[in-house]
Amino acid sequence: AAGAAAPDSAAAAGAACGDSLEWLCWPLGSKKFLAEHWEKKPLHLKRQRPAYYGEVFSKAALDKHLAEGTPLGYEDRLNISRFDEKTGKKVVLNLGPRGTKVCPKDANSAWASGASLQVMHPQQFHEPVWRLLTNLERSFGSLFGANAYMTPGGRQGFAPHFDDVEVFMLQVEGAKRWRLYEPPAGEEFPLPREYSRDFEQAELGEPVLDVLLEAGDMLYLPRGYIHQGIAAEDAGFSHHLTVSTYMKTAWCQLMERALSSAVEKAAAESEEFREGLPLGFLRYMGSWHDKTDVPENGGSAAVGAPSSGSTSAGIAAPRAAFIRRFQGLLKRLQEFVDLDEVCDEMGIEFMHERLPPAPASAGLGGGSAASAVEGVTLDARVRWIDASAQRAMLSTDPETSEPTVMLFHSRDNERDGHMSGAALADAEAEVGCLRFEAAVFLPALRALLALPAGASLRCGGLPLQDAD
Repeated sequence: AAGAAAPDSAAAAGAACGDSLEWLCWPLGSKKFLAEHWEKKPLHLKRQRPAYYGEVFSKAALDKHLAEGTPLGYEDRLNISRFDEKTGKKVVLNLGPRGTKVCPKDANSAWASGASLQVMHPQQFHEPVWRLLTNLERSFGSLFGANAYMTPGGRQGFAPHFDDVEVFMLQVEGAKRWRLYEPPAGEEFPLPREYSRDFEQAELGEPVLDVLLEAGDMLYLPRGYIHQGIAAEDAGFSHHLTVSTYMKTAWCQLMERALSSAVEKAAAESEEFREGLPLGFLRYMGSWHDKTDVPENGGSAAVGAPSSGSTSAGIAAPRAAFIRRFQGLLKRLQEFVDLDEVCDEMGIEFMHERLPPAPASAGLGGGSAASAVEGVTLDARVRWIDASAQRAMLSTDPETSEPTVMLFHSRDNERDGHMSGAALADAEAEVGCLRFEAAVFLPALRALLALPAGASLRCGGLPLQDAD
């Protein structure tokens, strides 16, 4: 891999010309990354190519957005802070409540005094980051977020902590020294479900990784690894772009959805699940009546252990029957699990919350929407501009009860609210969707959806079931 050619800066600016995962993991390769590092252990890729990320984002770009009046509000898109070494805490230096527009003079003054700048969701207003995240969401099939962190040389921006997402740190400018730690005992690790508190230095043991991240390098952190970074003194300042993914995309979250839905279906379809619990079940169920913690061979009973009277056959028998009944119902519950339905729900949510397709880079093809639809004839050819921007689902029309193909899409999604909480909280917002009568359009849609990337079909050759 060391001798492989590096992507040029145009491709790097958005990973637009190829597989974004390959670009992200170069020169290691995606197969080795997924097999050895994904959700397993950190990875530092030292590339010695300062321009690897092209012009994806920069301190100069941020300064330009501020000067030109791009709406950057405190807490929404920009935070100013410093790390207090004496207290070990982050000190927020924002000069106004949430949403207050940041004044360029205030940001420049704070930066000159040694404060750190956290730019949140730059994909909302900076096109190269938008393009990068669009391609990453396409490659991974999951939401991606981004934050940029700019810290003056020799300074630490944040207290040590771990994240609940898979993190890729792209060192865009300058350099930063990173120390990674496993969390102290008592924390959920590996693969925690929640973001951590800030840790004190005394709680951290020996680092599992201690590296200098320089421009063009990448550092991957599986969720759960504590990270602590200090900008290199001789580099002037450090700027890294963090792109992250896989929040609440674990088997346990899938099972929560699947089992909740299965219980509802089982109760609706089977009388057995609706039957009342046995009369008096509380007399023999509960921790007081559990014999598993009673020591054998004459040892001392644990505090709260049931007495011999409460473990008589008169109580043990109904208790055993209760447990068997529950286990039997639990086994039957599998009959009501519909994994395709649950995954469709997750797919629709992804389509609703992801970025809209980014405009094509210059020289990469595409063309305008107008030119794409002018003069459509039977001899015209049709292809997907971005097949990943839609998700097909088979359903039934609620009014006609006829089979229907639903194409959910991200074409009309709002870029401004991506990953900021607004789109995620707006559960009632309508998801972009096209509906087709399955009896007529299903064969044609299957043919289109089976097309390899870049391939096309003649319009007159689409297998429609109705000649009209």
